[in-house]
Amino acid sequence: MSRYTKKKYNIHDVVPGMEVADIVLTEDGKVALSEGATLNFSNIERLKYWGVTSLLIKGPIEPGPELPIEPQGPLNQQQQRFFQKYDVAVHAIRNAFQNMRYFKEVPIQEMQELAEQAIEPLVETVGVVNHLQMAPREDDYTFHHSINVAVMSGVLGKWLGYNSEEVKELILAGLLHDIGKTQVPLEILNKPGKLTPEEMQVMRSHSTLGYQLVRSIQQVTPAVSYAVLQHHERMDGSGYPLQVKADKIHPYARIVAVADIYDAMTSDRVYTNKTSPFSVAEMLVQEMFNKLDPNICTIFLNNVRDFFLGSIVKLSDGRKAEVIYLGQFTGSRPVVRTDEGEFIDLEKRKDIGILNLESRQG
Repeated sequence: MSRYTKKKYNIHDVVPGMEVADIVLTEDGKVALSEGATLNFSNIERLKYWGVTSLLIKGPIEPGPELPIEPQGPLNQQQQRFFQKYDVAVHAIRNAFQNMRYFKEVPIQEMQELAEQAIEPLVETVGVVNHLQMAPREDDYTFHHSINVAVMSGVLGKWLGYNSEEVKELILAGLLHDIGKTQVPLEILNKPGKLTPEEMQVMRSHSTLGYQLVRSIQQVTPAVSYAVLQHHERMDGSGYPLQVKADKIHPYARIVAVADIYDAMTSDRVYTNKTSPFSVAEMLVQEMFNKLDPNICTIFLNNVRDFFLGSIVKLSDGRKAEVIYLGQFTGSRPVVRTDEGEFIDLEKRKDIGILNLESRQG
């Protein structure tokens, strides 16, 4: 592991070529640059535009006057607290799902407490999208997925301007969206290979089974119940279980659908490896005008894109590169700079793609 010092610089004193020593956040808590990102004229100007006044640079670096460094412990502690709360939530949902499998009842008070006391604080955490991407995922996919969709549904609700009570409902909807899987046989749920048509039909029944579990619970609003039932419906009627279209799909279900797709595709599962967020963003762009709600997708992509800038990625030709420019709209095919210093506009070079994000080393 390389060693370096951290020096605090005024934004007006940094120059292209300097390397960021810690995550850079905007005033509203969005991630502007990741640790290890190399500054260039473009991202320096963006930092100024976003109101960033100072940042930590790996040293010793010349030129630039050194400013007194502030302790960075709180951010590290915040990330550690996030992971601790996340781990508690995963264990809680695992226990709840196991109980539901055998007792066929939803412990709604327990689920509400989990949503309000464990997941809502995660939603409110600065840099939540980054933390969620880095959170350890060692247990069964279904448990992590339920927590991740709950968090992302709440975050997306905030981005869309929903009030606090609606955000709480969206968190609960995300948490409950897959509870029907507790009634799907484990040999189908955890099957490592491709499902047969008959097994797929059973798996697809989870949205109906989940709805049947929650629809008569007084503490679960109709909006949350519809999200459980309809999160696999699509705007063009190609979804399931009822093949309803557009305005027949509840807004909560449309939100959970986007969170569900994003997390499912960026996670390792028993039958498939995860896809890079860039490829998922590209897929969402392709489907946002027929299968998914275009307004929700646009808001989601325009906010999530901030996570990508400065990321280290592995390209399809085997090289590593840094994302230096996101381009128009979503940045699903950004401009990258390889380790050899070559600049590649992936929007123009369709023969090269991004395979995955690479872990950063300090």
